[in-house]
Amino acid sequence: MKLTKPGVQLIPLALLGAALASASHAAETPAQKRERQLLERLAKSDAQAAILQRRIDALEQRLQELRANIEDSDKAQLRPAVAVAQAPAPTPAPSKPASNSPKPAASSAPGKFEVDEEAAQRALERTLTQAGALLLNAGTYELTPSFTYKRNEFTTPTLLSTTNPTTGASELLLGNQRTRRNEMTAELDFRAGLPYQAQFEASLPYNYTRSSQLTDLSPSNVKDNGNGMGDVTIGIAKTLFRESGWRPDLIGRLSYNFGNGKRRDGTVDLGGGFRQLQGEFVAIKRQDPLAFVASAFYGKSFEDDGIKPGNAMGFSLSALLAASPATSLQFGFSQIYRQEQELNGVTVHGSDQTYGIATIGASSVLSRDTTLITRIGIGLGNDAPKYSINVALPILIR
Repeated sequence: MKLTKPGVQLIPLALLGAALASASHAAETPAQKRERQLLERLAKSDAQAAILQRRIDALEQRLQELRANIEDSDKAQLRPAVAVAQAPAPTPAPSKPASNSPKPAASSAPGKFEVDEEAAQRALERTLTQAGALLLNAGTYELTPSFTYKRNEFTTPTLLSTTNPTTGASELLLGNQRTRRNEMTAELDFRAGLPYQAQFEASLPYNYTRSSQLTDLSPSNVKDNGNGMGDVTIGIAKTLFRESGWRPDLIGRLSYNFGNGKRRDGTVDLGGGFRQLQGEFVAIKRQDPLAFVASAFYGKSFEDDGIKPGNAMGFSLSALLAASPATSLQFGFSQIYRQEQELNGVTVHGSDQTYGIATIGASSVLSRDTTLITRIGIGLGNDAPKYSINVALPILIR
């Protein structure tokens, strides 16, 4: 049975679907139309996001390939070059078995040091240990040879005996005696880390002094040299508090000077030969890359041969900057006061001393266990040394 009349063509299905869709759209309410448009936009956004994600994945894959190529290139450049004059061998030499020990630093040009930063300690910590503000770990030792040069210049009043050319009588005049001293000290320090956050310390100095004296009305300049062993000092240090919040690390230290050094050599005073007991507190506050150190001490001197040096006290403030893992800088100031001396129980008035010293220094790690520390001190006050230079070479023994 035919549904169409003869001569009437069938309507294409596409036109029929479009007509039905138009009819359905025409029948939509405004809310349904907005919902349909939002769904269409959301579908387009999802398609665009999928395209962008595929592009990002492709870029990340390309970046990983470039990084791998760069790493391979760096490794190839770090491999040691084969010597040109090496004799040919039928078979290559067997490679050395791998070990867990750290690889040594590559050889460098003359005058330069290569530092293994993973194995070497920070120069800041080495400097703090040398300054007594940081203690060694238990079972660790440090041996420090050092050399100090100190220049002293001072003028003291003195009575001069002269002859009156007219009467020929002897007369006493008040004049000045100018003293110039070049003091050199070679010292060997030893530190040992102990359990319970403690440390044993010992030092052995050797002194050499060149002295010259020039007195008013005297044409000659008296010069003399002296040398001898200095006083042996031992001590113990202990960490009392650990840094927490505003509270810094606090270290207590007690040391004893045996006074067994040479006191004088001829007419030259070497400054040793008197026993002394000294207590000190050292506080340190870390604010990487800075460290602030403050200390205060008091030293009790004991009489010997009727001579009793004045007790000494003082404080110091310093700041240390870690310029790099292998270098640190130091700036500090210390104030020292020494009481008047006593001679056979009688106080020698005017023999007290008060002066300050400004210091600047630098530390550099030379190898895994060796550091070079240099300091320059500038005296402030009439009683202070004019200047001083100190060079130390702490060596860790593990």
